[in-house]
Amino acid sequence: MMNIACDDGSTNVKLAWIENGEIKTHVSQNAFREGWATPLAFGGKTIYNYLIDGRKFTHDIGSTSAITTTHTSFQFDAVSRVAIHHALLTSGLEPQDVELTVTLPVAMFFTSDAQLNEANIEKKKANVMGPITLNNGETFHVVKVNVMPESVPAAEYLIDPKTTTQLTRTLVVDLGGTTGKIHEHARIY
Repeated sequence: MMNIACDDGSTNVKLAWIENGEIKTHVSQNAFREGWATPLAFGGKTIYNYLIDGRKFTHDIGSTSAITTTHTSFQFDAVSRVAIHHALLTSGLEPQDVELTVTLPVAMFFTSDAQLNEANIEKKKANVMGPITLNNGETFHVVKVNVMPESVPAAEYLIDPKTTTQLTRTLVVDLGGTTGKIHEHARIY
């Protein structure tokens, strides 16, 4: 089963996976509106009409009715699930069973007491694994979801335990499409 890293941001969804030993990436812009589109409106281009919990959505880059995705509740919203599946479907990969590693903003991943916010993590998993239908098409089947805090995995990946100590500090600057975040990361052994 393929494991895909998915930075499901509020402006774009960024995917990365390993294929034949090589890292592949894909970026998909979040531009969805309620309702479905007709092929006539898009000049014969592929139409992506989705159904989630009785709600209809379509990907429509030029729409003035695009749904706002620049809010924290987007993390648990049906539109987030649509955005993830749209990125998968436009990645060039064939629909299949996948394991996704997704993100939550640090303030949502941890409680105010610096503990894992299990309720938010489970809520995110449930949303990502929820059902989705593509009109006249096949979707990916999300079999497993791992949730990570935004930015922290980048620091963990770059820190070499052989050259760092408990006093080592790392600064991560996350310039997203909607927000900018700065996180100081302390190595914990």
